[in-house]
Amino acid sequence: MKTTLDLPDPLMRRVKIRAASEGRKLTDLMAELIETGLAQTRPPTLPEGEDPFEIDPETGFAQARQLNTPGFVPPTAEEVQALIDRAEEEEDLHRAGLLP
Repeated sequence: MKTTLDLPDPLMRRVKIRAASEGRKLTDLMAELIETGLAQTRPPTLPEGEDPFEIDPETGFAQARQLNTPGFVPPTAEEVQALIDRAEEEEDLHRAGLLP
């Protein structure tokens, strides 16, 4: 199938150089690169509003969902920072006697 794509010049330059250096047709290399990209597995996603961590009932500490289990999504730096901020706020409220 013939199609037209608008790709960034630096990207096309890299693809053309690679095709030439490997002695391949541009069409064949592009098809391979697209197939490779599509074959990669996508990371699982959590339902909207669900945290990528759970609170251990024994320790009260947050722990990331285990690798290779349904629903595992590594927390982002922002999520980790939000968790730390929340824990520090709860600790402050506890020390002030506002939380049990």
